[in-house]
Amino acid sequence: MKKPNATRAISAAVLLAAGIPAFGFAQTPPDQSVILPTPAPLPSSGGTPIPYPAYGTPAPDVAHLTQKPGVPTSVSLQQSIKIAVALSPVFATANAQWAIIHARYTSSKQALLPGLSGTAQIGNAYSTQGFGINGPGGGVLPTTSPIPTTQPTGITNSGTSGRTTSESATINLQQLIFDGGRTIANIRSAKFADYAGRATLVRDLQTLAFNVASAYYLVLQDNATVVADNQLVKEFEVNEAAVVAQIKNGAAARSDLAAAQFQTAQSRGNLVTAQGAAIAAQAAFATTLGLDADAEAVPKSLTSQPAEPNPTYAKSLTRAFILRPDYLSADYTVTSDQANVRYAKLARSPVLTGAASYGTSRILSSPYSNVYNTSQFSNDKSIGLTLAVPIYDQGVTNYNVAVAAATLDTAIAGLNQERLQVESDVRSALANLISARSLLVQTNSELTAARVSLDATQAQYRVGATTIINVVTAEANLATAQSDQIHAVYNVQNAQQNYLYATGETDLQL
Repeated sequence: MKKPNATRAISAAVLLAAGIPAFGFAQTPPDQSVILPTPAPLPSSGGTPIPYPAYGTPAPDVAHLTQKPGVPTSVSLQQSIKIAVALSPVFATANAQWAIIHARYTSSKQALLPGLSGTAQIGNAYSTQGFGINGPGGGVLPTTSPIPTTQPTGITNSGTSGRTTSESATINLQQLIFDGGRTIANIRSAKFADYAGRATLVRDLQTLAFNVASAYYLVLQDNATVVADNQLVKEFEVNEAAVVAQIKNGAAARSDLAAAQFQTAQSRGNLVTAQGAAIAAQAAFATTLGLDADAEAVPKSLTSQPAEPNPTYAKSLTRAFILRPDYLSADYTVTSDQANVRYAKLARSPVLTGAASYGTSRILSSPYSNVYNTSQFSNDKSIGLTLAVPIYDQGVTNYNVAVAAATLDTAIAGLNQERLQVESDVRSALANLISARSLLVQTNSELTAARVSLDATQAQYRVGATTIINVVTAEANLATAQSDQIHAVYNVQNAQQNYLYATGETDLQL
């Protein structure tokens, strides 16, 4: 079985770790890697292997890295992506935004279920009135429930005051029966909005993975540049020593030494600059993962992989329309807004609901305790249907329908714009990938030719067959070729990541 490509932007393991279902992804595409130069750049686990700066006032604390608990000191690309998913505040923000959208969908589905509520009450009623109905002297009964249907006898005309304490409990049940399909439309709108939000979250995850990969390869490129520049410094120092020997033997003029020293000083300056860039790249990589800038999490060096044929534009575009989460999100948004238009229109539909309730109550104490049985419960039951027919709502529904329709038009335009963006991204990414691969072949040839030219020119100088100017020129050509070749190596990796990002492809292998 073919091993998964280490340069894939995202894995299903990462999706599962983030709590995101892996959906809408096809099988892993063929590897698009290239053969790297030998030997591959190998940065040390502690960053640059030489003091920083190599020439000038020492500043060891700037280059020092600190090991963080639970974080490997040397990380692969997949490990880097998983760390970023766990720690990056950028992805945490995106995940929280999707959680809000998902909550709306979860809540909207509950509208189909019956509503159940309960109330309980205990309270006091104060009365200062007396009896006057059906009794000698007149008076009224207290209003505290329950009230007897017939006036008790034996009540005097004198006014009565006191406190009546009662308690009650009621359970209410409501069920939507018919609303013209408005609730279903709302659920459908929320459902596809949830799909759109989830696809956006997956794209955010891919964006994070792409940014991690870019920072990852930049660290490797800058560390490789430090290694190459250090080698050039040593080579130019050897050449300078050879010129000194030539001068002592009378085979070269003293002016030749200045040209050699110029080349050495320039290469040392390039080395110091490369060291600073490597330290900055390492700090940016750590913070992209959500770690402190001085965290010791150094990317692992690349391994050689077989080259594969370049993909075609037609196949790449087809895969992008199937796999790009942002394009899928735009499509889901259109479907959601279509359902939202229907939801707004159905506000004119009548609504039929059923309701049932059951309650019980009793009087705990009363100044008329000689009249009422204060320990007996009174039960109340009800069941019925309610039909609400909208007649006139001052144009609110018309406004909501107009807003929903305009939102739908915007979503359709956004989908068309997203389609054009996918086409542009895929075409540009594919062209850059093919160009980067071709450039790598040429820079390999350039480096080989520069090396051969320098060796030949140095040999000619040693026998007096050429001038120091030609040697310096050959050394400058070698430095340029070395830099071009290193940039070409990592341009291929970045172009491949950009191609995968443009097509929305991902690695499903754990």
